[in-house]
Amino acid sequence: MKRTVYRGISFKEAEEVVKNQKYNRSELRDFQNGVAAKSLFGPGIYLINDVELAAHYAFCHAEVEEEELAVVLKQTVQFHNPFIVNYTYSERQLKKDALSWKFTDDFPELHSGPDSLETLKWVGTIIKEYLLNHGYDGITYHIDDEIIYYVSYHHEQQITGIDFDFVFNINEVKKQSV
Repeated sequence: MKRTVYRGISFKEAEEVVKNQKYNRSELRDFQNGVAAKSLFGPGIYLINDVELAAHYAFCHAEVEEEELAVVLKQTVQFHNPFIVNYTYSERQLKKDALSWKFTDDFPELHSGPDSLETLKWVGTIIKEYLLNHGYDGITYHIDDEIIYYVSYHHEQQITGIDFDFVFNINEVKKQSV
């Protein structure tokens, strides 16, 4: 399965990514105003089919890195055996199956509440381990009929042709939204 996908990041990071044709940082990150990219499915490269949503991520990355320029990168991702999450098999079911696989008896106590960043990171790592153990090389997550996230677990082999789609100044966007 080969798809054209997008990722929004800061300009400085984008220059390195395009030059080296690989990502150096996965998505887990806190942004401003309590917003976070949570990496629900463990460490990997998170991509999306929607250029406008990628631009929102680019804005957040540039803002937290105190840069004026944000970038949406366009690339190709190719999976051989992606795990499909959608309305028939949900994120919640995947989480339950992964935890049941890892802990055949009782689940260990979750850290600091069910939505803490530490717990999300821990569960995400188990999900990734579960999927890799079962022969999957990433995830195709259909949020709805239009929005699809992709999670690449072997990004150096799966993501190719990384290039700038567009660059924008976040301060100009801020001025327009006032």
